[in-house]
Amino acid sequence: MAATTSETMPIVLGPKGPDDTVIVIGAGAAGLAAADALGRRGVRVVVLEKEPRIAEPWRGRHEKLTLNTHRALSALPGLAYPPRTAAFPNKDAIVGYLEDFARARGIRVEFGTAVERIGRRGNGWLVHTGRETLSARNVIVATGRDRLPWTPDWQGKATFTGKLVHAADFGTAQDYVGKSVLVVGAGNSGFDVLNHLVRADTKAICLSARQGPSLMPKRIGKVAVARLGGFMAMLPTWIADAAIAATQRLVFATSPASACRRRRRAAPAGSASSRSPLPLTTAPSQR
Repeated sequence: MAATTSETMPIVLGPKGPDDTVIVIGAGAAGLAAADALGRRGVRVVVLEKEPRIAEPWRGRHEKLTLNTHRALSALPGLAYPPRTAAFPNKDAIVGYLEDFARARGIRVEFGTAVERIGRRGNGWLVHTGRETLSARNVIVATGRDRLPWTPDWQGKATFTGKLVHAADFGTAQDYVGKSVLVVGAGNSGFDVLNHLVRADTKAICLSARQGPSLMPKRIGKVAVARLGGFMAMLPTWIADAAIAATQRLVFATSPASACRRRRRAAPAGSASSRSPLPLTTAPSQR
């Protein structure tokens, strides 16, 4: 069947049926890396992907989305990002990179193949798709931890008269002009949203968090802080914590919670910023 994932990337159907085949479910970064590692060791692999193209979830995210990890720490084994890629690649660069990786490594992918269930058969597995049943000695599930956006079932959610939007469906900052916005969650997605909202002409912007966020700048001078992650991981926890606390004091000249209120527009991406003080609500933990 002739089909393409893009104008340059042909679909190559993978081998089916033999019990020594490994089936990888999902053609994202994890699935492609697993397929490549197995293929280089002579293992027969077929990758099943329900979408028509590689990295489909990335394509649907908002236009200004970037990785929050440095490109040097985000590449798959054996293939660096192209020269002049931004330090924190945007979503288009990520999609292009994953397509290049699959093409360069000759990874076989069957697109438009949704897995409905997996069952045991002797020492192997049966993988049931909407069209057929495949057998494999081993199955790797690489569908992504955050594949399905989830919103808590808050009390009052059903009667809330405003608009409730998951970060995955953020859209553009201009969609929130003239509106008051409460961002729930002080993780990477929450601060990504905040960094775009503060550049739009919104009304009040508030942040609700279970506890004060741990803020770090993307860069100190010209050094990307993320590049120090490998070194920090080798340190004893108490030393790493002390180094992070000292960095926060050096950069923000205050505690992380106070930084949320004091940082102004044009703060580094990855830190809180606002035209006016950003109210920070510390919510009780829900067990």
